[in-house]
Amino acid sequence: MNILDGIGSLLVLYFWFSLITTGLSQTVVVGQKEPVVALVGDDVILPCSLSPSISAEDQTVEWQRTGLDPKEVHYYTDGRDQPDVQNPLYWERTSLFKEELRKGNMSLLLTGVKPTDAGYFTCFVPTLKSTVKKSVLKLIVGAVSQPVISIVVSKDYGVVLRCDSGGWYPEPEMIWLDSDGTVLPADGPTETGTDSEGLYNARGHVTVQKTDNNTFTCRVQQQKINHMMETQINVPGDLFQWSREAKAGLTICVLILLVILVAAVLAGLYFNMRRELTRKNADSARKNADSARKNADSARKNADSEPADCYLTNANVEPSDCYLMYSDCNLTV
Repeated sequence: MNILDGIGSLLVLYFWFSLITTGLSQTVVVGQKEPVVALVGDDVILPCSLSPSISAEDQTVEWQRTGLDPKEVHYYTDGRDQPDVQNPLYWERTSLFKEELRKGNMSLLLTGVKPTDAGYFTCFVPTLKSTVKKSVLKLIVGAVSQPVISIVVSKDYGVVLRCDSGGWYPEPEMIWLDSDGTVLPADGPTETGTDSEGLYNARGHVTVQKTDNNTFTCRVQQQKINHMMETQINVPGDLFQWSREAKAGLTICVLILLVILVAAVLAGLYFNMRRELTRKNADSARKNADSARKNADSARKNADSEPADCYLTNANVEPSDCYLMYSDCNLTV
């Protein structure tokens, strides 16, 4: 019984050893685990090969992209390319390194990379007698451009700067820095949009204050593709000086105008009151003068009429009596 058990154990060990050696000796398709990063417009190589190296000239090599219909990016069989099977989006944009096929190198050259090329690519060798016939890798497509800074306006003890950068992919982020590398708070979030090719445009504003060197940086970056572009600007110092003096001068002018306005209003009120008081006094004096004149005229009329009345009234009296009566009239007046 022990002998049979020993023989069985040996057979099991031999079986596993055969599987392991067979696995080690078979040819497999290998690619790249890390994503391949390319910029829009670049030419990029998507790596794929046979290991251990054997010739792939007599194999069928298919390059496919996930989500594509038809999915063939490049198709090689019977020793030549088959463009009729290829997706029209990749006509005349892909090729294999024919001289490298005999070494097992099936890498794909993709020219004129576009944003729509981003995704997962599969290198597939269906004719390979192996358990590993394919390899998948990720292509990340990016686009960058140099930012452009412009001076917008001077205001509120500072200068407003604008940064524009177009042709980015994927969507970038924008930050402002001073000469010490300190991040500056932007005037609101970055404005982004896409153009007809699907590339992103970014625009941002910041209000900066006067520093030792008045140097500021606009940085646009895309973490996924590990790309960054930046532009510096040196703002003339007189823009800050002009802004400061302009605000101070405007404040002084406003204060002076307010003082003049208040003084003019008060002076107007004062002269109106004086004019009204003078007019009232003049009217009162005129009325008093008219009244005095009327009294004087009345008295004069009375003085002129009394002797006649006396004469008429005392026509038959003695002259001496009339004189006395007249004297009484004068006294009365």
